Amino acid sequence: PAPMGVSELWSRGFALFPEAGAGEEEDATDGTATRGASHGTDGGERGGRPRWGSTAEFVLAAIGSAVGLGNLLRFPYMVYKHGGCAFLVPYALAVVFLGVPILAMELALGQVAQSGCVDALAAMHARAWGIGAAATAGAFLLASYYCAVLAWAWCFLAATWQPTMPWSDGRAAAFFVDDVLARWDSRDGTDSSHVRANGGANGPDGADGADGAVAAFARLGLGPMNWWLVLGLTLTWAMCFLCVKRGAESAGKAVWITVPLPYAALLVLFVKGVFHTEGAGVGVRAYLGTIDANTLGKGEAWIDAIGQIFFGLSVCCGAMPAYASNCSLRERCGTNAIRVAVANSVTSLLSGFVVFAFLGHLARVESVGVGDVAEGGWSLAFVVYPTAFATFGSPGGQIFATSFWLAILTLGVDSAFALTEAVVCAVCDRSRYCAEHRGFAAFCVCFLCWCLGLVMCTRGGYHVVDIVDAYVSRYTLTIAGLAECVFVGWVYGAERLRDETRATSGHDFMGVGSYFPVTIKYVVPAALVTMLSYQIATEARETYGGYPRWATNAFGWGLCVVAPLSLACVGLARPLDVGRKFCEGVGGAPGVFDGSRPYSTHMGVRLSDEGVGRPTRVTDGVRTLDRGEVEMGPSGI
Repeated sequence: PAPMGVSELWSRGFALFPEAGAGEEEDATDGTATRGASHGTDGGERGGRPRWGSTAEFVLAAIGSAVGLGNLLRFPYMVYKHGGCAFLVPYALAVVFLGVPILAMELALGQVAQSGCVDALAAMHARAWGIGAAATAGAFLLASYYCAVLAWAWCFLAATWQPTMPWSDGRAAAFFVDDVLARWDSRDGTDSSHVRANGGANGPDGADGADGAVAAFARLGLGPMNWWLVLGLTLTWAMCFLCVKRGAESAGKAVWITVPLPYAALLVLFVKGVFHTEGAGVGVRAYLGTIDANTLGKGEAWIDAIGQIFFGLSVCCGAMPAYASNCSLRERCGTNAIRVAVANSVTSLLSGFVVFAFLGHLARVESVGVGDVAEGGWSLAFVVYPTAFATFGSPGGQIFATSFWLAILTLGVDSAFALTEAVVCAVCDRSRYCAEHRGFAAFCVCFLCWCLGLVMCTRGGYHVVDIVDAYVSRYTLTIAGLAECVFVGWVYGAERLRDETRATSGHDFMGVGSYFPVTIKYVVPAALVTMLSYQIATEARETYGGYPRWATNAFGWGLCVVAPLSLACVGLARPLDVGRKFCEGVGGAPGVFDGSRPYSTHMGVRLSDEGVGRPTRVTDGVRTLDRGEVEMGPSGI
């Protein structure tokens, strides 16, 4: 028999908040609407789980979460740095064997459990909730610094429409450092004419930071706040709150604006840059017109490819499970994972053409090589691009600059409210009050992130952004992702998750072969261990960015590593029993799922089509079924 209908499944209580929603009827097939009773919550009841209005709406939201500033500011420079087209080989392999499997796994967790990653992992094993909590804490930190960066963009957007753009005289770097950031080094008279703001205070490659800006930061600390950055931060968080206050219902409306808008802006810049700008051809040839096969023998290129796709898809931070938890149980999560991964990669490639077309133009104007102006990271957005736009004069430069800042802001806001949704979802899953008063919960999360962001609006705040960015991505998300894959692959069983997802959705999930289990159990952990080892070895040679120990210990190791990962340790020590939140178990014959038995499964519980059994008790990795049988994962803990 076919798997039981979603309405029947939901009414039998296989939600972590069974009293919050009931009686939803959904029919989600590939490309069709996934609507329940309305484009709101389950059955319209207060506290019910918000629902996406359609499959397209969910895919748009997931693409908005995955596609962020890294696609525009980091990927093009990585291609140029690592031999042009040759870099696409490790990148493509990373997409196929790392990005798609882990994204599909996270979508399956949220969709099948109908909850965020904390409760989804706890439903699999009572001691696994800490992994999801660590990932969610990482999302909280990422959202805090992401919105601080968007505050910089608001300042540039506001300055763009002055009669003369402040950087028209070639002082974009000084405007960024002295006027927007008001960084300590400008007060002390140190050299701040060349800013490279991603991956170290004085350069993306971690150039010497023993003097200058870092030395001033070490002496003077954070300092006072800059009111204009606080204003931009407040505006960004107000937008995020409006997008997440009603979950998928409000976010689903927002993504129809915030996701297409940056693509429209990029298209305008693409046409202008590639077809109507002198020197664009030189830049594009520097981007993809070279093939340096020697780069394939360099470990750094492979590490950068792994990092680009791992962090670029917004995985292992709770955002994707949170979004997927608002989908119908019959959604094709494997297909959606491929859609999101392809859209993410296409956006990165398109962004590269835009970036290097303008870099080629700037190199021609300044009579230098592309390599002299090519940079990645924050300096590309806030120094190089404003300089390039200034060469178009007025009003052309202002029009194209506005398109660029709108692209930056919408790309950033999409990712920021997805990260915020991960935190709000975890809170609402754990608190019935918060689930019933979701707007209040969303406001509290946004307010706390805003408070943390205030630290990044100080005169030394740029360095805090740099440290938080590095340590969350290098350690917190990498370790959380490694732990998640090891747990799902070896403890719970990747094959088991694949089969249960197939049973509950009624569709194939990542095929029937060994691709998904092998990648989750072997390939992804091996890649993450390699990347983590490389990062630890780099850190052992020298302190990140040359920052003082008090800064890296407080904002790096303490705030971004020890605090989130300690939650995983707490989870091991204190199991979280979410079994009491399941209303009742369902009878069914025990045994290994083989695809031919007359039952479906839901998070490790066999669901028969014949009637309801006695309540199911969930303990540490052990599920006691109604007939007294005990079922465990491949390796019980």
